[in-house]
Amino acid sequence: MKQLTQAIFKDAPDWVKSAAVDSTGDVYFYAVPKKELSFDSDECWWVYLGKEDNSRTYSPCGDYDVSDWQNSAIDREFN
Repeated sequence: MKQLTQAIFKDAPDWVKSAAVDSTGDVYFYAVPKKELSFDSDECWWVYLGKEDNSRTYSPCGDYDVSDWQNSAIDREFN
């Protein structure tokens, strides 16, 4: 199983600030830092901004390690 690392951001759009693995092994990009992410009863990550649910904005790939998916979120490191 693949591990989520900074490599996921290599070709990511500029708006991406974080990424996380959900309970199925899919990775999703988010326009907010990981501190603004949470997960729901469906075992999916989400972010709630105002009245609009901006969950799971973009899925670049799957087949990632799910053994600790609840702690998988990482922030993008900008150099």
